[in-house]
Amino acid sequence: MRLRKMAVAGVVAVVLAIPAPLLAQQLPGPMVFSPGELDHLAAPTTLYSGPLVAQVLMAATYPIEVVQAARFVRANPTL
Repeated sequence: MRLRKMAVAGVVAVVLAIPAPLLAQQLPGPMVFSPGELDHLAAPTTLYSGPLVAQVLMAATYPIEVVQAARFVRANPTL
């Protein structure tokens, strides 16, 4: 029982020690772009159709599923 209390106390000490360094770090503020920079960033996507851009954005959200789909296609070339 004493060993269990010591283990719990050790875990509590570790958990309490973790947030201290995290509080010392400052999170970066939001990036602010000028209208010209936004146009430059978005201009290449205007060349593509809306459904294609939607597919690309979805793929960017779930990159591991893109890898899994590619592996599936390679494993099943006759489908």
